[in-house]
Amino acid sequence: MKEENGKCEVVSLGELLIDLIPHHDYTADAPSYEAKVGGAPINVLSGLAKWGHTTAYISKVGNDAFGGYLRKQVKGANINVDYVLTERSAPTTVAIVSLDEEKNRTFDFIRNPGADQLLTKDEIQWGLIREAEVFHFGSLSLTHHPSREATLAVLKYAKENHKTISYDPNYRPLLWENQDEAKRWMVEGLKWADIVKISDEEVQFITNEEDALMASQVLAETHHIPLLVMTKGKEGALVVCNGHVLEEDGHTVQPVDTTGAGDCFMASVLHQFLVKNKSIQELTEQDLADMLQFANRVAAYSTTVKGGFSVVPPLDEFEKIIRGVQHV
Repeated sequence: MKEENGKCEVVSLGELLIDLIPHHDYTADAPSYEAKVGGAPINVLSGLAKWGHTTAYISKVGNDAFGGYLRKQVKGANINVDYVLTERSAPTTVAIVSLDEEKNRTFDFIRNPGADQLLTKDEIQWGLIREAEVFHFGSLSLTHHPSREATLAVLKYAKENHKTISYDPNYRPLLWENQDEAKRWMVEGLKWADIVKISDEEVQFITNEEDALMASQVLAETHHIPLLVMTKGKEGALVVCNGHVLEEDGHTVQPVDTTGAGDCFMASVLHQFLVKNKSIQELTEQDLADMLQFANRVAAYSTTVKGGFSVVPPLDEFEKIIRGVQHV
């Protein structure tokens, strides 16, 4: 195990891939795509880095042009890439993004396996985790071996070292063997988490409960999640924390691409948590309301630009931008 002295506020582990997003001249007869940095956890870090937080990412890319592109772009976004390793036996993962008429996205993956799946626990640099304030992860690193074992090992180490653990259980059906396997490992992630951002669809998938509000409360209680935020797309979001259940309406925008909107929301939640400089148990009802309002506005804005990486505005520009973002 290698030890590192560098300290970051937020360290994350997960997929680092290429999102191929439809180009503006895309047609069914002549499909055309543009490459963007992809991966939910790296999108989260890009928002936090934009807002001045120190961040580092643990992942793998292939020894190929896409891998070099990803490393350069991530480093350019002020995220520490020293822990992004190169895998010579597998290519960088590619996700093909499809957008419907409302600009909602679905994913197809080229990864069998992708480099990110081949991260092993022996390649983790434990000092990085030990010095962090927050460890953030998603469910995609739990889909296959050996990245699953690496993720679980880091979760155990982070918990033993009293780190705040945040989690986004993204559900991508094509990456799981079946629904039961997906539920099993998505729920396993919930068992470790202090902060969870989850969509209403994912809550319903895990609980089989049609009432998303009830399901989110049951999920928080069942898995002892101190701070759970459920997003509802354009309808807004709600938070369950410290006996409070607060809801915030969505905002009206003209969407271009919803890719990464949830990741921008997650970044906003972690940003608010860090700047308030309180334990989760100390968060007040007003703190939670501030968190929801900020996150909803950032997520709405993010849908007006393509991609999910480094799309949030700097904080000094944010107030100018949101003047044009109104409640539904």
